[in-house]
Amino acid sequence: MTRTFGTAVTAILLSLNAICMHAQSVQEKLATDVNCAAGLHYLRPTTANDDTPAPDGKQPFYINHYGCPAAYYMEKAEAYDAPFLTLTKADSAGALTPLGRDVLHRVGLIRSDAHNRSGELTSKGVSQARELMTRLVERFPAVFTAKGYYSGRSVVENHCIQTMEEQMVQLSHLRQPLLSNITSSYQERGFMNPTDKVLDGERNNMTATVLYAEFFKRNTDDTQLMSALFSDTAYVSACVDASMLSHQLFTLAGSVQMTGNATLPPLFDIFTKDEIYRHWRKQNAWNYVTYGSYKPNGGNQPYMQRATLRNMMHMGDSVLKRYNPMIHIRICPQSVIMGLACLMELDSCGLETADLATLEERGWADYSIAPLGGSIEMIHYRRNRQDTDVLVKVLLNGHEAQLPIATDCAPYYHWNDVKRYYLRRLYKYENTRFTKKIK
Repeated sequence: MTRTFGTAVTAILLSLNAICMHAQSVQEKLATDVNCAAGLHYLRPTTANDDTPAPDGKQPFYINHYGCPAAYYMEKAEAYDAPFLTLTKADSAGALTPLGRDVLHRVGLIRSDAHNRSGELTSKGVSQARELMTRLVERFPAVFTAKGYYSGRSVVENHCIQTMEEQMVQLSHLRQPLLSNITSSYQERGFMNPTDKVLDGERNNMTATVLYAEFFKRNTDDTQLMSALFSDTAYVSACVDASMLSHQLFTLAGSVQMTGNATLPPLFDIFTKDEIYRHWRKQNAWNYVTYGSYKPNGGNQPYMQRATLRNMMHMGDSVLKRYNPMIHIRICPQSVIMGLACLMELDSCGLETADLATLEERGWADYSIAPLGGSIEMIHYRRNRQDTDVLVKVLLNGHEAQLPIATDCAPYYHWNDVKRYYLRRLYKYENTRFTKKIK
């Protein structure tokens, strides 16, 4: 289906507007909500979003939902143990300042709260998962009917399974009777947590590694924090990996929001605003190098999720003649959601650059792509079963996302255009891989 030049211009303007909206200064964003600095450990807000009315009386009939796990305790106990042990050893040597001893106490409380809970959904995660499902039901009541079919699947990871279960339990509470099926199996990981040795090998090539190391160094200065925590500079030089400890404490600071435990002390206050910003920049750049279209490592890392996108296209075609509505709930690691957002080029996620220093000003911010509880949802619309012009829109963390496809009814897109664009994109990459292999 051909679109007019004017329509293409409109799409470009909408895309630029989306970039400008996301490019609100990260420093301004952190000043209003410092928890955003946690990046992938930022909790997606559960507030309601508005919808642009669908054209021509079309109604939603299918939702394909790929989601991140809700808030959970960090997966490795070492994340809690390592900074605690470093500070405990320094305290025994009499090398901590009063603030350092206070931080040791706070870290101890956070560590105790997480004891033997590695990778589990927190109480905040339980409520977040249920609230997000409630918002989805309230937003698309036409899909959530007694005649609908609801499928929940999860990768075999505890916090992902728990997120799926909490959402499906909430759905059963909101809608009765409910015809549903839930499962968690390694059989699904081919499209719900795919791997690729070729892309793994390309990711950290020499050029990408050197450039990121330089960016990391430019954004690292732990002098202030170390002098605030330690009274003996000689001890720090001999016994403390300042960069590592600073990173560990910063990660713990971001984890506090995940617990739902109001009695836990904050940790972000031990960092200056500039330190918070620089820590965030380093992790944001690392996420871009790992999951985004970073040119020095080939720019192909988003294709790690090509099986996920192909499954999304397949399922969209398979439901076209269904009589009753359907929803697929798929809970995957955050890496899948981030890579899929980049592969689909949602809003600013498809950014291709070699300049890590300009990511945020060009709209690429990890906390807005794959936060805890984040999701990509493709909503399918039609007037009735005979309607051949199915429309779709994509929600990225609840907001209507811009696709790199011309349309005459944004934020809605013609399904045939969407399918054609993405399948051609996947074919082009696969063909390039095949050509390289046979040379």
